[in-house]
Amino acid sequence: MKLSRTWALTDIVLRAHILNPLWWSRDRRREHRCAVATVAIPRYLKRYVPAPGTIAEQKVKPTNKCEKIFTLWLQGEKNAPPLIQACWRSIRKNCPDQDLVILDEKTLWDWIDLPQEILEKRRRGHIKNAHFADICRVELLYQHGGFWLDSTAFVTAPIPQWIVDTDFFVFLAGNVVGSPYSFIQNCFIRGRRGSYLLAAWRQTIINFWMAENREFDYFMHQLMFKAVVQNDPTAAKYFEKMPHVNQDPTHVLWWTDINQPFDQKLFDQYTAGAFFQKTTYRSPWAKNPTPGSVADVMINHMNKDA
Repeated sequence: MKLSRTWALTDIVLRAHILNPLWWSRDRRREHRCAVATVAIPRYLKRYVPAPGTIAEQKVKPTNKCEKIFTLWLQGEKNAPPLIQACWRSIRKNCPDQDLVILDEKTLWDWIDLPQEILEKRRRGHIKNAHFADICRVELLYQHGGFWLDSTAFVTAPIPQWIVDTDFFVFLAGNVVGSPYSFIQNCFIRGRRGSYLLAAWRQTIINFWMAENREFDYFMHQLMFKAVVQNDPTAAKYFEKMPHVNQDPTHVLWWTDINQPFDQKLFDQYTAGAFFQKTTYRSPWAKNPTPGSVADVMINHMNKDA
């Protein structure tokens, strides 16, 4: 029996929040909320997963000599804040084997098309920019293959060859920042055209937005991926083959000593575990970095020749 959206949300609120004792510690209450969400949300989203066998397995398209790294800034490249500009310079500097494609509200449509019903829902404000970007990143890779990197990803090394060599890869959710119940992070995606996981995830996203008028959860697109690998045996097979690496090493730098004086040795230590570091342009250190701090060096001094 499929619970209605209202009943599903009511169930989550009841079990995750109301039946979450106030006398528990903050960490225990958070763990309880995550435990409820990690089961309840994919259970609801299961209804949008294509039936097993309806997504055809196909030969993955061969890799182009110079693949694309896609990113999106709806307001346009020239209007991006300094931190975002610094992140793009870092990609160009450290990923010479890929072409960076920065898309905006106008140029996006040179690369993808979406069902008219979804475009109309966005026009009416039912689909917010964050979830619209989630739709677009998967659609870009489905139609063209390559890589997706958030505009807030500061790259410090080339994309590892073991990732380049995979048909599909995402980092799993970690515990450093954010919500562990999200299952995966989608600020970086490697997807070749023809990847089964990419196709099944994309169709689930399309199915949801064709049927519903607003988000179910902030991390629902990530949790749609979880619903796919839980309910489609073919997707589960490919997911098992995918390297399982959690996102924690990509979230070390910005949430530690970002406003402390820059030290190259410490910077190298913080960034050694991953080829990029996730940042946030909304933080005060991004908007007004302390001179000589790690944030200041990253934004105003690194990769200036890129």
